[in-house]
Formats: sequence, structure tokens, C-alpha cells
Amino acid sequence: MSGKHGRKPGQVANKVKQGMKDQAHRMENDMDRLADDARRDMDRLGAGMQREAQQARSDMKDMNKDMKRKLQHH
Repeated sequence: MSGKHGRKPGQVANKVKQGMKDQAHRMENDMDRLADDARRDMDRLGAGMQREAQQARSDMKDMNKDMKRKLQHH
């Protein structure tokens, strides 16, 4: 550090510290947003999977009915 810049050595360190604090804060916010998005996606996925599972179950029931009907005809 030469005296050309006219800054006290501590100033740069403080700026860096502040910058790191800002970045950490920003990262925390991003993580929160990501967590919220993930939770929302999981809810959507979970609901979709439940719907599909119910659909599959009713399809199976219909297939069983069809099979019984076909078996009775023979």
C-alpha cells in the first residue's frame, strides 16, 4: 500500500468486508427464494403425483371390471 491512493489501509478492508456482507446477505436471500420455489415445486409435484396415482388406481379398477366382464362372456 503506497500513499498514492490517499486512502488509509483500513478503508479498503472495510469496503471488502462490507462487500462480503452484502454478498452473504444476497446469497441468503437467494437461498430462501430457492427453498420457497423448491417447496412450491414439490407441492405441485406431490399434487400431480397424487392425481396420477388416483387416475392409475381408477384405471386399474376399470381394467379389472373389463377383465371380469370379458371372462364372464366366454
